[in-house]
Amino acid sequence: MEQKITIPTDSKGYYSLECPYCKERFKALGGDIDAEDTMELFCPSCGLVDDNNKFIPDDVIEHAQTIAKNIMKQQLNDTFKKASRKMKGSGLTLDFKKFKEEQPNLLTEDEKLEQVQLHCCNKNIKVHADQTIENIYCPFCGVN
Repeated sequence: MEQKITIPTDSKGYYSLECPYCKERFKALGGDIDAEDTMELFCPSCGLVDDNNKFIPDDVIEHAQTIAKNIMKQQLNDTFKKASRKMKGSGLTLDFKKFKEEQPNLLTEDEKLEQVQLHCCNKNIKVHADQTIENIYCPFCGVN
């Protein structure tokens, strides 16, 4: 089974990313993150590297997990309902409490990050305003 979720971008089309090590957030354009040659990302803050899918923010993962749990709960509800109908007239009853679905957390985007041009890879990212270009690692090649 496949379920697509929509991950919001900011007004300029940037996606939020989160370092799996220091948890610092930054943003990059989807086309840059999903490019075939982008297998790993470097954190702009701490410079550590990992697979690009490890930079998915925790709130996005929680959102996807809630949706997956809701699908599973709906399937269980449907299965128990069908089983209950099949047992009618057999002298057996199946009583079950319906699983309640959870509301996924709302995914929002922070517009406060500032755009920085990375001359090494000719790409742009967004970082917190207190970071200066001198202490930012390029997420794509790791140059500081």
